[in-house]
Amino acid sequence: MLKTGKVKMKRHILAIAAASIMSTAAASAADMPVKYMPPPPVFSWTGFYVGAHIGGTWGTTEAEIDNIAFGGLGALGGFVLPVSSHAFNGFVGGGQVGYNWQSGIFVFGAEAELSATSAKGTAPCLVVLSCKTEQNWMATAAGRLGLADGRTLYYAKGGAAWSHNTYSANLNLLAGLNTEVSDTRVGWLVGAGIEHAFASTGLSMKLEYDYIDYGKKDYNFPLAIIVPIDVGANIREYQHVVKVGVNYRFGAY
Repeated sequence: MLKTGKVKMKRHILAIAAASIMSTAAASAADMPVKYMPPPPVFSWTGFYVGAHIGGTWGTTEAEIDNIAFGGLGALGGFVLPVSSHAFNGFVGGGQVGYNWQSGIFVFGAEAELSATSAKGTAPCLVVLSCKTEQNWMATAAGRLGLADGRTLYYAKGGAAWSHNTYSANLNLLAGLNTEVSDTRVGWLVGAGIEHAFASTGLSMKLEYDYIDYGKKDYNFPLAIIVPIDVGANIREYQHVVKVGVNYRFGAY
């Protein structure tokens, strides 16, 4: 019985010691400083970006003659003669640079684009002539207003547009009846698009549609048939552009 009592006493002492050690360890752990875990970085559209785009364009050129000058022998005016309304289309490709500033879910920005184009179109005019429009390049400068849904941005844009075009008319059966004018047109644009940013890369992709209207402008087309002739034509032009693009944003987080 004495031996059994000693065994129980030892077990009791060991239990008290173990409880004491665990209590001390818990107290020490409670006194240890907690390591601070910073919150994950917050994505923002604010910052500069550069990128590239590719797409397609289609539009319409409408021309009408409103005066004819016969090389110092007089002029014929006071009339309007529609001569052509033809479509042009082709590819576009180029680059863009811009800046965004985000406040809450609203994103304000400005963007400039420059594109080379292969757009062209030909159609009969005045029955016997062939009229052609060829677009060489186009540029835009626009403001953007968007709504951010995390890394997805829905935006609208509006601003100015420039386009370098060549307008020509020819009749291959008659030498000298070939004329052309090249000019840089200025117009306005409106557009809309969606852009999505990929996590932790700084890269984003966009899909965008733009409508551009260059209004009307008068041109003189020189001809050389017996006497020099200047044909005055009023040309209206507008076009649609759809493109996809990739941007790299600086300081996306």
